[in-house]
Amino acid sequence: MRFEDANEMLKPGYQRFESGYQELDDGKWVVAGLTRMPGCRAKMVDWWFGWLGDIAWYRLWHPRDHVYSGWENRVNGKYIGASHLVHEYLAGKDGPLYKLRIDFHDPAETFDARLYKETGALAVCARPGLLEAPFHVGRMTHYVRDTDYGCEMRSRFWLGLIAHRDPTITLPAEQVRAMRAQHLNAEFARRLHQHCVEEMGYLAEILPLLYRRVTLDDSF
Repeated sequence: MRFEDANEMLKPGYQRFESGYQELDDGKWVVAGLTRMPGCRAKMVDWWFGWLGDIAWYRLWHPRDHVYSGWENRVNGKYIGASHLVHEYLAGKDGPLYKLRIDFHDPAETFDARLYKETGALAVCARPGLLEAPFHVGRMTHYVRDTDYGCEMRSRFWLGLIAHRDPTITLPAEQVRAMRAQHLNAEFARRLHQHCVEEMGYLAEILPLLYRRVTLDDSF
């Protein structure tokens, strides 16, 4: 599924492609993950991104892969409009250490605002990019629906949507294609998929108890 078709995620049920990775046109890739989270609710996931702090907390999310965590522009626990600055491995230390800047934004930048509101679901949306260079490298969302047993998270990473963080600067098409060819391939997509499955699995295990202990909210 291309980023331009993101609204398809808002429909009831599932898509044919819910977990794995696929190459798209012109060197772009999509990575998908599906995590079922018993005992969790969408409100807990929303709280998590506003509460998550430095490496002591970030390591709870993935004890092996997560190395550093910091934030910019997060005010009063509001992650929309903030940037998460991270160092992390993807699927183990036998691969590179990635230094990333994840800029969170309103879901209306990914989905049709009216259709999204009608779902009653939660979408955590961001533009992942490079920490040490002024480039976005894709789009991502964690779309969370409450269920009778808890909730489920459907993750999507659209890779290769490369743009300068300064919206007044347009990168030449040739430069974008060269960056895709240099950094995106099946091995990177595989590692990202494995990392996503693992970290959201960890989150599903720790979140219900952690949320209740910190917030004192016992409602389901």
